[in-house]
Amino acid sequence: MVKILQVVGYKKSGKTTTMNTIIHLLKSKGLTVAVIKHHGDKNGDEIDIPKSRDHITYMESGADESIVQGYQYLHKLIKQEDIDVLNNLEYIIQHEVTSQPDVILIEGYKQANYDKIVLFKSTEDELDLKRLNNIKLIVDTSKDQQECTAMIKTFINKWVDDTRETI
Repeated sequence: MVKILQVVGYKKSGKTTTMNTIIHLLKSKGLTVAVIKHHGDKNGDEIDIPKSRDHITYMESGADESIVQGYQYLHKLIKQEDIDVLNNLEYIIQHEVTSQPDVILIEGYKQANYDKIVLFKSTEDELDLKRLNNIKLIVDTSKDQQECTAMIKTFINKWVDDTRETI
């Protein structure tokens, strides 16, 4: 059984902190976790790693796949010319997640139709984000951080124990 949970919000709303909290909690329960992150940078010049790095330039030179290993990490890059496939979350879940996880955590992809934790810091953001589908928890991250973390942990414990699949 695979469960999928999205963490969505605007820039600097606490998505990465929340994702790391959830990952630690899920791992403490003995679950395997895969993560998919939507990079919202519209510039396209950097995706967490500057394009000047060797393995990125190999892709720009025409390689179909570039793998770089460093320390205990392996970073896999593939190039997909069909931008519709590249931006298709379902394709990524079905074809690129290969670890057979118990849980797939997704940062971003606001319009996808999976269970969601919504994070916001302003009333304007809250009103806009409340229009999304499948919201299971809404957290005002401008409030006390410990209170936010406690809310998220309580939700995750209940969500994980719910045996219904989310895909």
